This record gives sequence, C-alpha cells and structure tokens, in this order.
Amino acid sequence: MKKIMSICSFILFVVVGLTSFHTVYAIEAITVAGGETEPNQLVGEPMPSSMSVVQKTEYPLPFPGMLPDHPLYFLKRFRDTVLEKLISDPMRKTEFYILQSDKRLQMGISLMDSGKGPLGESTVSKGEKYMEQAVSGISMYKKNGGVVPGYIIERLERATAKHEDVIKNLIAKAGPSEKTGLEGSLTLLQGFFSSIQSLK
Repeated sequence: MKKIMSICSFILFVVVGLTSFHTVYAIEAITVAGGETEPNQLVGEPMPSSMSVVQKTEYPLPFPGMLPDHPLYFLKRFRDTVLEKLISDPMRKTEFYILQSDKRLQMGISLMDSGKGPLGESTVSKGEKYMEQAVSGISMYKKNGGVVPGYIIERLERATAKHEDVIKNLIAKAGPSEKTGLEGSLTLLQGFFSSIQSLK
C-alpha cells in the first residue's frame, strides 16, 4: 500500500511540474514571438555593451521559487532534470536553459543578500553553466543547418547582458572568497557574446 502511495505521489509531482512548465513556456512564447512587451519591460536608450549594441531593456529575472538551502530543494532539482530530458525541440530546450540560468542568478542574489555568500556564488556559477548549455546547444543546431529564430537570439542577448550587469554588481559587493568564483562566472559569460552574434 505504501509503495502504491509513493508511486502515485511521484506521478502527481511530475504531472504538476510538467503542467507548470508548459504554462510558463506558453506565456513566454506568446510574449516573445508576438513581439509584445510586458508593462514592466521599459525600453530606454541604447547602452554600450560587450555584445555590440544592445538596447537597454528591462529584463526581469523570474521568481526563483525554492532556494538551494531548503531541505526539499532536491525535489525541485529532480523535477528540472526530468523536464530537461523530456524536451526535444532545440528552441524550447534553449528557452528552458535560459530560464534555469535566470532562476539561479536570482537565487544567487537572494542567497548573497541573506549572508550566504559561498552558496550564492556557487548557485550563480551553476546558472552560467545552464547559459553555456543554451548557447552551445543552439550554436550546434545552427552548425547542423538549422535556422535560429530572431526571438531566440534576442532573448540570449538580453539575458546575457542582464547577467553581466548583475554579476558585476555582485562582484563589487562580494567578499574575497566569493569574488574569485564570480569573476570566473563573468569570464565564462563574456565568452558567449561572440557565439551569440554568430547566430545571426
């Protein structure tokens, strides 16, 4: 009986996770593909950037949900791993990786603000690894003859510009032990800029 209850709980957990992901994806796809801007996304003057000229656009980071210091965080990681394996479309997978990267950057900010610097730094580092997967995956897709839609390139540009800005701010406030790791994440991130430009 306990075994049946455990299996039912697991199936329910996965189904709820899939439903929430599809809802988020549908909303994002409509917003990005339709070219609409959310009320809190204000377009300002162009700003200089390491990635040619990127419009200074507000890029709100998503709500991070459960943080890595929560005892049940492993369930969230498990759900994300299952979702990652279920996505086969290259565009959706790229969007998934960007979303995971954005969430971990927001988690890192929250953790560092609450005095958990080392955990915050490692969370930011994991986030940039997700960004690396997004860029390398879509670059491989293009090398194999695929056409990368403009909205994916734009989202990568906006996300990496936001990440660069946030990580620089975190470095300015970080202690010596976290600064080195954050600088490594920044260097990794800046290495993506030319790859993103080559997708055009």
